[in-house]
Amino acid sequence: MNGKLAAFFTGIGMTVQKNDAYGEYRGYEMSAKAVLATSATDPSLVMHVAFYADGEKKRMIFETLKSARLKFFRHELTPYGIFLGLNDWTAGRLAGRMQEILDTVVDAVAAAGGLGRGYCPYCGKPLDGAHETREVDGFRITLDSACVADISAVIEAENREFDAAPNNCLRGFFGALIGGIVGGAIAALLYAIGFISALSAVVSVLLGAFLYRKFGGKPNKLMLIIVAAVTVVCMALAIFIVYIVASGMAADELGLDMGAFEVFAYCMEDAEFRGLFILDLVLVLVFAVVGLVLEIITLWGQIRRKKKF
Repeated sequence: MNGKLAAFFTGIGMTVQKNDAYGEYRGYEMSAKAVLATSATDPSLVMHVAFYADGEKKRMIFETLKSARLKFFRHELTPYGIFLGLNDWTAGRLAGRMQEILDTVVDAVAAAGGLGRGYCPYCGKPLDGAHETREVDGFRITLDSACVADISAVIEAENREFDAAPNNCLRGFFGALIGGIVGGAIAALLYAIGFISALSAVVSVLLGAFLYRKFGGKPNKLMLIIVAAVTVVCMALAIFIVYIVASGMAADELGLDMGAFEVFAYCMEDAEFRGLFILDLVLVLVFAVVGLVLEIITLWGQIRRKKKF
């Protein structure tokens, strides 16, 4: 964690360990984590403020923070309080705004009657009996032990239901295929204008995974394998089709009485042409794999199911 951010959290009484901070501020349990941001719109610091409030009060808190119009600020309600995504042009500037941000958040929660430290953020009961601090989605949150057991039972029941549901691979495959075709078309277009990029694979994976689920496929490891395989095949076919089309156009320009496939097959007998084709194919597949791996990792993080609480 940046030194200035660490100093801020230490200054308000929280404990800092490497990239994490945990503690209490103005009566509310807080957990923070420094993360890698790829742009100013992505958070470089994520936090969770734990409190209990009913649905209407939580909506009030959400709207109050929305109207505050804090810069580089994102917030989402959770079953245990509220998630914060924070950033600024530099970590130092963010550290300088942290007091204002946390006070704005705590003021909104307190004004709505959110129950803080000493109450279970899940059920609202006082934590005067058995309770435990658990890591939930990367944040440390203290919960009543009975709630921990209840949440664990719900997760286990959901996993059993998910495991019992059909994979619907065939229907999902058609969704992945549409994504692969679109990605392949983009790859062909980019290649035709002189570019080879991982963008086409990214589009193929994202669209393919989205349509896989829309068509009824189960979002699991099998989905990722099918989407990845379809993407690689479509990227390879895209280059093959570009060469076939170019061969047909060349035959027409030269007035040859030969089909596109015949011209391509004839050209492949030439070592230089064959080398160029293989090089282009390898380059496209390398970039495709780069985009594929990045997006598959992201998707796996999204669809990976929690096995236990």
